[in-house]
Amino acid sequence: MLPPDIGLPAGAGLRRDAPAEDVERVWYGVVWGRLGRGDLAWEWFDRVRVPALQPWMAGERGRLLRELGGHGAAEELEEAALPAAVDPLDAAMLWVSLAADAIGRADAGLARQRLGKAQALLAEQPDSPRRDRQLLRAGWVEVEVALLTGVEPPTHLLPRLRADGEVDLPTPYRSGSRFHTAKGCLFAGVVHREPELLDRAVELAPPALLWAVHLARASLGVPGAEAAAAAARQRVVPPPGRG
Repeated sequence: MLPPDIGLPAGAGLRRDAPAEDVERVWYGVVWGRLGRGDLAWEWFDRVRVPALQPWMAGERGRLLRELGGHGAAEELEEAALPAAVDPLDAAMLWVSLAADAIGRADAGLARQRLGKAQALLAEQPDSPRRDRQLLRAGWVEVEVALLTGVEPPTHLLPRLRADGEVDLPTPYRSGSRFHTAKGCLFAGVVHREPELLDRAVELAPPALLWAVHLARASLGVPGAEAAAAAARQRVVPPPGRG
């Protein structure tokens, strides 16, 4: 579940603006969230009081809420955290998240505006694993905006299915986890209407993402996918008070 640059026991990839133990707690919360345990994710996040990490955690909490349809609650958290996001990659992360919230309300204009702010920040930052992951997120949101407005989605940050059945991943996926590859295959499968890419997403997706993958398969008429989506959704434990 962790990106390749993060090694918690060895302290690899941890941030310099906060104590290592607090950064580890956030990562444990991220992993539990992706495993579909919003309750345990919240427990880990609630243990962290370091101001520098609050914007990151707001973005992660927002992601969990958004995955359950809580775009408004996610937006409230992320907007409140934005003034404290002195780290430009944290700010970019929050703007991407806020763009996704706007998509959830079908507000394409606001989504574009927010996404533009994220992309401008990312363009100013040097290459790094954190930047790679936010580039992927921004690319996925750009696809969602295109789908919402009925224009051709950009595909430069989407995986490609080769003739031999293997999947080619654009460069930023080097810094992602299985979650990032699964989500990329989900978007690519939807855009290209390729069940094989969605099957790959099923193989890789953690519980928090799996039900969305099955919904995409159902939209392509895959037998049993709708029931699989319902079953996967039932296994996701929401954050406290969000059930």
